[in-house]
Amino acid sequence: MEVFEKVKFYRESKKLSQEYVGARLNIEQSQYSRRESGQIPFAVDELLKLSELFEVEISDLMKDKMIVFNNHNQTGGSFGQYIHFPEKLIEQYEARLKEKEEIILLLKQRIAELER
Repeated sequence: MEVFEKVKFYRESKKLSQEYVGARLNIEQSQYSRRESGQIPFAVDELLKLSELFEVEISDLMKDKMIVFNNHNQTGGSFGQYIHFPEKLIEQYEARLKEKEEIILLLKQRIAELER
C-alpha cells in the first residue's frame, strides 16, 4: 500500500473529512485531495502532522517503502539522515542470518566427523 493510500485509510477510519485534515495541514481541501489521491506527494512535515492527528507512528504510514531523508541546516551541512527499511526486507535478512548460522553449524559438525 502506498503512503497516500494509507493516509486515506487512516483518515477514513478516524471518520475525518478532507476539509478538516487539510485545515490541520494548513492547505486547501483541493490540495489535500491531490495528495491523498497520489497526484502530489506528502511533505515530511505533513506526514509528521498526520501521524499525530491519526495517532499512529510515522513508520506506520511509510512501512514497505524505503525512504531516505537528508536534512540540511542553513549553511548547507547535513545534520541528519533517516533510513526506513521495509519490514519484508528485514524479515528476509533475519532469515538469511539464521540459514547462515545453520550452515556454519553443519559444517563444523562435518569437520569434526572428518577429523575423527
